[in-house]
Amino acid sequence: MEERSQALLSLAKAKLSRRIAFWVFVSIVVIEAIILVPSYFRREQELIEKTENVSAIRARFFLQAASSTTTEQQLLDLAQLVKADANITGWALEDQTGKKISSTGEKSPLTANDVRDRPVAKMRTAGDRYDVAWNGQQFGSKYVLVVRHDVSFIKQELIAYVWRIVGLVAIISIFVTVSTLVILGAIVILPVLKLREDLELVGDSISREQADLQFHSMVVTRNDEVGDVMVAFNQMYERIIKEIAERKQAELIIQQEKDVSEQLLLNILPDAIADRLKQGETVIADGFSEATVLFADIVNFTELSSSISPIKLVCFLNEIFSEFDGLAEKYRLEKIKTIGDAYMVVGGIPMHRPDHAEAIADMALDMQRVISKFADHYGEPFKIRIGINTGPVVAGVIGIKKFIYDLWGDTVNIASRMESHGLSDHIQVSDITYAALKHKYSFTDRGKIKVKGKGEMQTYFLNNKLILSSPMQVTSDRLTERI
Repeated sequence: MEERSQALLSLAKAKLSRRIAFWVFVSIVVIEAIILVPSYFRREQELIEKTENVSAIRARFFLQAASSTTTEQQLLDLAQLVKADANITGWALEDQTGKKISSTGEKSPLTANDVRDRPVAKMRTAGDRYDVAWNGQQFGSKYVLVVRHDVSFIKQELIAYVWRIVGLVAIISIFVTVSTLVILGAIVILPVLKLREDLELVGDSISREQADLQFHSMVVTRNDEVGDVMVAFNQMYERIIKEIAERKQAELIIQQEKDVSEQLLLNILPDAIADRLKQGETVIADGFSEATVLFADIVNFTELSSSISPIKLVCFLNEIFSEFDGLAEKYRLEKIKTIGDAYMVVGGIPMHRPDHAEAIADMALDMQRVISKFADHYGEPFKIRIGINTGPVVAGVIGIKKFIYDLWGDTVNIASRMESHGLSDHIQVSDITYAALKHKYSFTDRGKIKVKGKGEMQTYFLNNKLILSSPMQVTSDRLTERI
């Protein structure tokens, strides 16, 4: 007895029991509601038609008799027979032209115009009024009778009708729900509850990697699908414990490899571009209206490479370019690539920034200081030649193997020419870059030089950054320049 009480209590507390009871109950209610809705409107229509038919008999009698009347008083006396219906709150009598002959009670919006080309017009107005207009021509009369009905009783009858149906549906729903719950509880729900206890036990044991479990649902042998499931689960459990340990080890190795791959990708590509590649973009190409490109080349490095060992050569380049990489990170610039002893960096992409030219100029000046430091430290004649240009560029990722983020456009070509046509230990800039920096940096006018593929171009040498005492100094310098 105690065991049965405990089983019933578990059945009552089970979420599955409540869910089954809820959906069985709701399903029956929904089905009955689907049946009730059309029944409701059909019942409403029947009551309206009944009301209309009663007044239609009176209206027909009136319109047929009105054709033989000779005085208005006779028409009014005849119309009182129509008003005798308790559901009629008002009426109006008009001729075929719409001229009102007489009316009493509430006024209807229907007129003779509404039945000019049809025998009858009907209108359900807001609230509890129902209007009907009859064209007397169908009865051989020259009049139009408009009657307003009080149909408030229909609402009361419909409410009573709905409550009768609701009570019947509630009784049926409760009986079917309880019967279904009792049957399913014994066959399905209680075994499922035992299975849930076993699964909770498994969850606790997995964290402890315990393999010697006794399942509650296996206490009683079941010759059905639930019993088959538990036998199979018991057989799989030991294997799961072993595989979990192996999977944890594999996941750790995979995560380590993923971290390495992520870092390698970020070393090759800008963060924003790497994110786009990981999201599945196969073609990445963007146009930028303005960016500043820098090319740098170590002077006489080729000759130096012939006099030192390959290992020492690579070590020199690695130290120098590592310093350059630190400067690019410091000024939030994007390193594009190195080719031999040449270094390329750009400002203003892939994320726009208004001070890209200033950041490139600051890095170029620092690059000169880095080279000077290395020359003093190693006693080698290290010198650098730098070229800078500003303008529109196209940037994107090319290739499917060993791909890089690269730049294209005339701006890039001119920046390369600024470097190759420059002088050792100088930073040569185009006139466009000069115009962007002239108020914050000092320059030397080199004049026009002949540039391969471009003809003569005006260029300048960047010397250093100006130290301005105040914003007024910038304004004064600009006014002086204009004068």
